[in-house]
Amino acid sequence: LHLCGRCLMLTEPHQLTSRCVDHACSPPIGNLASGRALITLSGCCGNNSHHQSQCPSPPLMHHLCPEDSHPPAHMTDDPFLHPDTWWASRAGSTGQKQEDEIRLDLETQFCLSHLVLLFRSPRPAAMAIERSSNFGQTWETLKLFAHNCSLEFGLPDDLSQPGSLCTSRYSSITPCSDGEVSPVSAPYAIYTLLARGTCLCHGHAEHCVSHNSSQDTPEDSSMVPGRCVCVHNTAGEHCEKCAPLYNDRPWRPANGSSGEPNPCQKCECHSHADSCHFSERVWLSSGGTSGGVCNNCRHNTVGRRCQRCRHGYHRHPSLPLSCWCDPRGSMPAHVGQEGPWCHPRSGQCHCKSGIGGISCSHCLPGYWGFGVEGCKPCACPQGCDPTTGQCLDRLAMSFIFSMFKNTFSALANSGSVCLCSTAVIKASVLSAHDKGSHAEVQVKIRKVLQSGQVALSLGTISMYPLSWTSRGCTCPILNPGMDYLLAGPEEAGTGRLLVTMQSIVVPWTPRLGTLISQGLRHGC
Repeated sequence: LHLCGRCLMLTEPHQLTSRCVDHACSPPIGNLASGRALITLSGCCGNNSHHQSQCPSPPLMHHLCPEDSHPPAHMTDDPFLHPDTWWASRAGSTGQKQEDEIRLDLETQFCLSHLVLLFRSPRPAAMAIERSSNFGQTWETLKLFAHNCSLEFGLPDDLSQPGSLCTSRYSSITPCSDGEVSPVSAPYAIYTLLARGTCLCHGHAEHCVSHNSSQDTPEDSSMVPGRCVCVHNTAGEHCEKCAPLYNDRPWRPANGSSGEPNPCQKCECHSHADSCHFSERVWLSSGGTSGGVCNNCRHNTVGRRCQRCRHGYHRHPSLPLSCWCDPRGSMPAHVGQEGPWCHPRSGQCHCKSGIGGISCSHCLPGYWGFGVEGCKPCACPQGCDPTTGQCLDRLAMSFIFSMFKNTFSALANSGSVCLCSTAVIKASVLSAHDKGSHAEVQVKIRKVLQSGQVALSLGTISMYPLSWTSRGCTCPILNPGMDYLLAGPEEAGTGRLLVTMQSIVVPWTPRLGTLISQGLRHGC
């Protein structure tokens, strides 16, 4: 039996929508004793399966109380249908201390609002109301009743000391008639035991069902059930915890005074986990905004929110895909790292010097000799054969253009750059500077074949290689004094042109410029 300081009962006009929508709510109050068996101890009257007799032998005046005439079930029957039924205890002799006990087993916790006992006999001189939350092993006193609190329990009366556990308000022992005392103690007799309350749901349910029910719809029964049908993303028999995927902030009961529902917050696991747990450390580090940690991330994802791909996997619109990087052309992104590595978003592998492609499978334009040491720069003004390194004549420039188209197609398919939103220029390399943590290349734009998001004009600008490592730049080489066809991504926020491992860097020739211009016109 769970006694609440204040039950969350809210009344609203009848409406079709749930009372719990954006509001605290509680199930309706009923008689917790209705439909449940009462157990009486030390009584002789009404012996049955729910009546345990502890009478002295031989029982005194047992003839006054015929067996089964007033069983405990009479205390919980309908007082309107059965107004003349009651339960009666055993009768004892004068001077004998008579103790009787009535137990109501609720099987789970409830919210008790008040208890009513309607006596047919004179009220007892002393009475205690207790509850147990461990099935009768230990008991906690809720209220004591006595004609003399000091004499019976050694406690002050709440009439003289408000808040005392004992009261004399309901324990008068005045005889029923003529002031005479019978030598035989009359049995206690009770018409009705009424325990008003509701299932304990902490303001997160508007109705309850029985524990063995497979349905969550209200039941047509006089018995007050004990399992809450939880809302506000809560779970548990009493809505005492958050649902498995809703632990982004601490569980809290609803506020019955303000009506605030205090729902549980869903964790952001990007559909890669079915549950999460609350972390106090994460909650504090976020400033009290988010504390959920996803459990057992699936689909090869990791992270507090399953927001990253596992090592060796990259993002895909549906599920992360395993990286495949050519072992000859790729290298670990970090010292000591084993296995293939690719960018978790684009899938781009980490290529060796002069090598390009999503999987680092071929030489970049202007390079030759694909192998485990990377590709070597061509020593030719018009490019070279990517396999032998032999210089190409003008008739072989169509081969360069074919490589250009193939590389551009790979860039577009990778999702990192688009042909029609990428800068394509002719530029002369003026100088290159090692800044330690990065490089800066000064170029003079000679011709703008296409502008992307950054407006370009003729003149001197700086370009920034991004694949800068401890052993230098691993992106396409820009040799000072040479003219190049440059195509690559931009940084719209800063207006910078970038040189990445996906950029196209090809020695410039007029024929190549004509072919590229024609291709851009037809392609866009």
